[in-house]
Amino acid sequence: MSITRKMIYLLLSMAAMLFLPWLGGYLYYNGSYPADFFAYPPLKPMDKPEFNLLIFCAIAIVCAGIAAVYIVPKLFGFKKVEIRDLPEIKKAKLPYWFWFGLLCWGTSLTFLSLHLKQPAWFIHWSDFPLFWGAVLILDGIVYRRTGGNSLVAKIPQELIGIGIASMTGWMIFEFMNFFVDDNWYYPWGNILDREEFLLYAFVISSGLLPLAFEWYLLFMTFPKFANRFKNGIKINLNNLVKNTLLIGSLVSMFAAGLFPDKLFFILWVSPPVILGVVLNKIKVWTPFDSIKEGNWGPVLLSALTYFVAGFTLEGQNYLSAIHDGQVALFTNDPAYWQYSLPYVNAFHVFEMPILGYFGYLPFGVYCWLWWIACATLLNIPAKFLKANPLNFKI
Repeated sequence: MSITRKMIYLLLSMAAMLFLPWLGGYLYYNGSYPADFFAYPPLKPMDKPEFNLLIFCAIAIVCAGIAAVYIVPKLFGFKKVEIRDLPEIKKAKLPYWFWFGLLCWGTSLTFLSLHLKQPAWFIHWSDFPLFWGAVLILDGIVYRRTGGNSLVAKIPQELIGIGIASMTGWMIFEFMNFFVDDNWYYPWGNILDREEFLLYAFVISSGLLPLAFEWYLLFMTFPKFANRFKNGIKINLNNLVKNTLLIGSLVSMFAAGLFPDKLFFILWVSPPVILGVVLNKIKVWTPFDSIKEGNWGPVLLSALTYFVAGFTLEGQNYLSAIHDGQVALFTNDPAYWQYSLPYVNAFHVFEMPILGYFGYLPFGVYCWLWWIACATLLNIPAKFLKANPLNFKI
């Protein structure tokens, strides 16, 4: 297939992720969106259905099943992989960018946690060094554990590319958030002008996807964990199943705009399915490809990246505000976010309802797929077009 046709299919799939929920919402509002519907950032929670114990328990059962895959994989057909004669890797010293990242991350988190007001320019933009500082810290740890093998050390241009792709990759979610009645919002977003906040959102989001790749590489430095899901059930989907998944995901994106409360979770689930199927159809490798060989590692580990990264982000977010119990009283961070979820908005860990953390799992896979899609569009020879991009000894 020519690169032009690949580009067309990928661009159409990306456009569908934006247009279909817009079309569903357009019909939901009878052809006329409220005047402030697309106001960004959303500052206040919208009215949502109250907590529903039955729905909460039903979703909790699904989440418990997902957790069981990671905790007790043998129950799901995974066999233990014997690791023999693994060469000992001499650890390297922590690189200079680890210490620079620690300085950026530590300074930003300190300023935010102490709720300082000055210097305002730094505090208002502190999420940029906070996110990228964490990226450099993780990369430095990977470098040390592998004897000098990491993204910054070997392919820094790819890390920069992932950061650039991250800006559009995340802002798509900010756009889709409108059509599920603002599952998350920024109560202190008016610290900045709307135009400045939009620029701010683009800039700081450059550090979000790189976190997923650094956590994945860190997971790969632990051989037992990296091989934990390597010998599972082999599944090779036929075209009928792939087409059904694709059509079902596209329809669900449209339906989410029509039923924002009932299908609020769709914006996390459907995008990675759409990208995964389209990339497969144009013969581009994705983490899903390894499943036909029984290797579920790329999918399950990439999903886990943002479960871990999301937990740390939620913790940092929580620390940046002054709280009275669960109520946030004040913050100087314009990107401080809170959640307004229907039916399951209870049992918070930091600001996130506990079941919401499982939404980070498909987002972790999405991060990898989005980069693959962007690299394919730009015809970039990305190293992350394989399960073990830096050839770690696992």
